[in-house]
Amino acid sequence: MEKVGSEGKEYNTIVCLRFNIAKYIQGSYDEGFVGQVRDLCQSKSLVNKLFLWKKLYNLRMKDGDSVTEHLNAFNIVVSHLLSVDIKISYQDKCISLLCSLPDSWDSLVIAIGSNTTALQFDEIVSSLLTEEMRWKNMESQNGDVLSVRGQS
Repeated sequence: MEKVGSEGKEYNTIVCLRFNIAKYIQGSYDEGFVGQVRDLCQSKSLVNKLFLWKKLYNLRMKDGDSVTEHLNAFNIVVSHLLSVDIKISYQDKCISLLCSLPDSWDSLVIAIGSNTTALQFDEIVSSLLTEEMRWKNMESQNGDVLSVRGQS
């Protein structure tokens, strides 16, 4: 029994998609299908672009999160935006990264903004990683002092 009309096309597409996903899982898939799904997921549609922008604007690092992991997540979103032909200015990239940091990092953000007339992404990344290392060293030193005091 074949469906007719636009609902029929959607139904047939869903059935075809399910069939090809099953074949993909079994390992006997068609490269053309994988390409079509990839193209669909990396669509340059307005909706996809809006969701990518939203993802960038809503990206937030939480206190205690790894700076490296946050930078990786940030760079992935930026590369997805570039893949759908959205160009982000260097300045906007720097500002977006700084705005994605938690409030506890505000003193570093102020220091970075106060010491320069133009933001440099590589310098910001370096400052973030250095600050994280400094905090980790302070935590380990405080832990060592506590354990020494506990032993006496």
